[in-house]
Amino acid sequence: MLLDFQQQRLEAAERIATSILRINPKDLVALQVQGLSMAMQGRIVEAVTPLSKAAQQDSKNSELLTNLAKAQHGANLFSQALETFEKLKRLSPNNPQILTDLATTYAKLKRYELADANYKKALELDPNYFLAWSNLGNLQSDLRFTDEAIASYEKALKLSPNYAEAWTNRGNAFFDLGDYEEALISHEKALNINPHYGEAWVNHGNVLQELKRLEEAFVSYQKAFNLKPLHPYLYGKLLAAKFAACIWDNEEPTVDRLLELVRNGVSVSIPFVLLQTPASLEIQKRGAELFIADRVPVFNQKSLSIKPKKANEKVRIGYFSSDFKNHPVGILMEGILKFHDRSEFEVVGFFLNKRTADAIEIRISELFDCTYDLFELSDQAAQDLILGQNIDIAIDLNGHTAGSRLPLFARRVAPLQVGFLGYAGTSGANFFDYLIADEVVIPFGEQAHYTEKIAYLPHSFFPVDTTISPAKLGSLPDRVSQGLPELGFVFSCFNNSYKITSHIFTIWMDLLKQVPLSVLWLSHSSARAADNLRAEAKSRGIDPNRLIFANRVPGRVEHLSRLRLADLFLDTPNYNAHATAADALWVDVPVLTQIGQTYAGRVAASQIMALGFPELVAHSENEYIAKALDYAKSPHKLNALRDSMKEKRGHNPLFDTATYVKNLESLYKNLLTPNL
Repeated sequence: MLLDFQQQRLEAAERIATSILRINPKDLVALQVQGLSMAMQGRIVEAVTPLSKAAQQDSKNSELLTNLAKAQHGANLFSQALETFEKLKRLSPNNPQILTDLATTYAKLKRYELADANYKKALELDPNYFLAWSNLGNLQSDLRFTDEAIASYEKALKLSPNYAEAWTNRGNAFFDLGDYEEALISHEKALNINPHYGEAWVNHGNVLQELKRLEEAFVSYQKAFNLKPLHPYLYGKLLAAKFAACIWDNEEPTVDRLLELVRNGVSVSIPFVLLQTPASLEIQKRGAELFIADRVPVFNQKSLSIKPKKANEKVRIGYFSSDFKNHPVGILMEGILKFHDRSEFEVVGFFLNKRTADAIEIRISELFDCTYDLFELSDQAAQDLILGQNIDIAIDLNGHTAGSRLPLFARRVAPLQVGFLGYAGTSGANFFDYLIADEVVIPFGEQAHYTEKIAYLPHSFFPVDTTISPAKLGSLPDRVSQGLPELGFVFSCFNNSYKITSHIFTIWMDLLKQVPLSVLWLSHSSARAADNLRAEAKSRGIDPNRLIFANRVPGRVEHLSRLRLADLFLDTPNYNAHATAADALWVDVPVLTQIGQTYAGRVAASQIMALGFPELVAHSENEYIAKALDYAKSPHKLNALRDSMKEKRGHNPLFDTATYVKNLESLYKNLLTPNL
């Protein structure tokens, strides 16, 4: 048995150890050989039981306790690992390696002060212990002390230049600072050292994704998946990359498998990806809660009481976003900020992103009463700054989208913390008090699927950008100038490619078959997505040339002007058109949607119902198809509909931004009223 184990014949060693244990279940050597053989074959969870039994017999054997602790840690049994490492610490109180492992376990349990103290004790004993420097960097990075983290990684790398983990973690820190080129260099250094390092391939893909090098990002995620398919959140990342490229094969990762894993409590997807799937509200909530529990530090939140306002004392609203720029959230917030009543409200902007200096960001900055940049601040420093502003309500406009700072809200930065606009789902967190919605996106009977209380706006919760009057758009562009044929019905969908599913695309192709000379006008997301959609059209018997891809144009005037060429906007099911639906409705393009079962799948219906056109909301797939064909084949019906939309535009709650903001302000004041 021992000879087999020493010569790495692990299956044979385990088999003999198991036979011995049938005769003598307490054989100490056999228990250790069985446990270590299991661990070395990757069966970490199974290894814990025999190693635990061995440790009960020999509780002062440091080597045995170390093996047990590492197995417990590897099996994510962090509380058990902590107990074992504490025993080791008592046996060897000044061992830097034990202190470092203990600190790492404290960090996993989100007991950050104890983690920090043990790392620093280890480094006091051995300033040249590279692993302690590297793991201290991970702790600092988690707490967003990013500059300090980089310094720790660089100390580790000076001591051990070929430590791939420190290189890729250094890359993650530069990613957090927005220095993507330096991040890429670090990840590539890690991969040069270890080409089979799955986590580094994931991180490499994340940077390429941010640099809009989508084809290369896809390759990196695929390599990571081949090496370590259940690396946290990788399954969802690769699936999202497939969605974006319109790759609809049956190879893993698949939607069905993703939903099964989330249902079983496995952290395989960031919450945002779930919105793009048929995930039920229950599964979306489950995925969000898993993410929060795994990635957001736990703090003893300071209790910040709501203070009654004195006469003439203004309510202080803090808006938090990484998207106060040329982004749908930035565009919509510009309209809201213009109408805030400054006699009753002070409006503070907290910028989570590195400033871009684009025109929208500059205008938004001027509309706030004051602004603060949080991008380079640690969570602690940011919290201190925010608390100093005495904000009454903190409005998070990110949710689970890129650039969010959820750990800030976990610390509590205002008496009331509210989710709004940027994310169409639950946060899964207990530190948001309310989520702003309306009765269409969250019917009263569905509140249990949200961790927040629901604060309802009348009409649609979704604001519309009305800053560009249709009268300013000028004459209708020539169809040929947009790549459209001179004749024929124009179905359109300007949604992002990741919202298009194989099923809805099949429906669209069937519509093209039944409407001669019709075309489908789509937004151009990427060359790969366009090529794949053309191939999918051909496989369904449709000439690929009947798919027309619209390229990005410089400004919103040009985009809104050309959008009027569409005859009917066809919505996507799981994740609706949101800002794109609002744009189409604003320029009198009918939007046909099939109302879904989730927040993200009901936003277009919310807008359409507020506009007063329930006939554009289908309640089944067959109704969606029938309505699309009816409008395409009945020009008089479509023209009457557009005329009616044009007539309603000037006196409709969906397009009345001033009243929308008054309603929003009333909601804020009601939330501040005790015993609401």
